[in-house]
Amino acid sequence: MKAFVAGLFVLVLAALAISASAQTGPAKLRWAVRLNETRGPIRTADLSQPLGKEASSEILGGPTNGSDNAFLIYTRMSPGAHGPALFTLPVDHYYVVLSGKMTAQIGTDTFVAGPMTGVVIPPNTPHTVWNADAEPEAHLEVIAPAPSRDLMSMLKPAQPRKIENAAQYIRQITVPAAKDLKTGLNGQVFTNRAKGSPNTVRIDSTLPGGGGPATHVHRFEQVYFMVEGTTTILYGADRLKASKNDIVILAPGVVHTNVNESGVPERHLTLLLPQNEEGPADVEFEMKAPAPARTGNPPAPTR
Repeated sequence: MKAFVAGLFVLVLAALAISASAQTGPAKLRWAVRLNETRGPIRTADLSQPLGKEASSEILGGPTNGSDNAFLIYTRMSPGAHGPALFTLPVDHYYVVLSGKMTAQIGTDTFVAGPMTGVVIPPNTPHTVWNADAEPEAHLEVIAPAPSRDLMSMLKPAQPRKIENAAQYIRQITVPAAKDLKTGLNGQVFTNRAKGSPNTVRIDSTLPGGGGPATHVHRFEQVYFMVEGTTTILYGADRLKASKNDIVILAPGVVHTNVNESGVPERHLTLLLPQNEEGPADVEFEMKAPAPARTGNPPAPTR
């Protein structure tokens, strides 16, 4: 009888443990991410936040602060710091290392990405990143599209599993030296539709006096992230200056172009979110001189 009661007691405890586990569910993923509150097409990454053992991330643009099509995130990691534990996303996740070295685990494989290396993570692929180096690391990451305003709700804890040919998702490019630059944008592509992604991620380099095409519009959202130097953005009727660690969000339909009015080369990441499948990406649009500013009282109405 005592054995029966003891066995029943064990079964009750096990049932309670299973019930508690079902209520709590899997452990929540941790990510020290904050929101940039700047409004307007240009906002600057905040480098003043102290670094700790976790990745420090700032949403420069997203569904709640300027970008309808992606989460645009600037992340810094001190030596030994780690991003969220192994997780998946239902959409594409792109990384471009800006400085230092980032270690990326894709499935069960691990890679080290240095400056100007891209990492392209397809939907539902287990991955995580950390800094195993002795120097700080910084990268831009793009999560696109953005089906939810709640970023953390999109992350799902994952278990490692073998990803076939995971090395294909590490995109190393050779950024041309200043002496090798030609007139125009000098674009180097990390990924685009031809490489299997609906979004385009590339780095563009321009010489002094160079820049993009004539003023034009897109049917999609375009984003610049400044890597080096400065450039002037013609944005509607405005002329805006963008410098290193600035992000520029160009909404669909806004007349724009960019020109390097400095005395040194500049480089910026360009994102097309997403690039259109048919027709030209750039639709040329002639810019007229902006209307003069109105001062004083408006003129009296005429009959």
